[in-house]
Amino acid sequence: MEKFEKYHPIMTHHYTFNWLTSARLNESTKLMQFHQQQPDLTTAKAASTINQTMLKVMRNQQLTWGIFNRADDRLLGLANLFEIDEQHSSLKIQLELLVPQSDSGINELLARLVSFAFAELDLETIYFEKSDNSAATASLLTKLGFAQQPTNDDWFLKRAVSIQNQS
Repeated sequence: MEKFEKYHPIMTHHYTFNWLTSARLNESTKLMQFHQQQPDLTTAKAASTINQTMLKVMRNQQLTWGIFNRADDRLLGLANLFEIDEQHSSLKIQLELLVPQSDSGINELLARLVSFAFAELDLETIYFEKSDNSAATASLLTKLGFAQQPTNDDWFLKRAVSIQNQS
């Protein structure tokens, strides 16, 4: 698998996925407070958490980006690809937004993350972890092709097509 550190910035029509270190520290602190559900998280602790996250990216253990509005470069939320399992060709996606977005905006974000996981990382299954902070609704996940697992609140999407290199 390619080195994860090369995967930035990634752009969509309205959004940019970029390292959390590219955001202002006060914005990153608000995001970490929201993500960790700790409203009293200090700036120093948030910076430490972001540094630990970036170490995981550099070690190919996860991919985490801040989600920025392309129009004004405002930090809107967090996209996380984690529990990457090469043996089972799968990973989990997490999408958390500080600033609510329209369904079309969330669709744009998730569609880009899904296409990235399938095309760039060559994975077969994506799990979407819904949390209290999750931006995606059940109807939006269903529209994107995800199905809910019967055993928990996670959703999954299987790759529909795979092109094999015949050398």
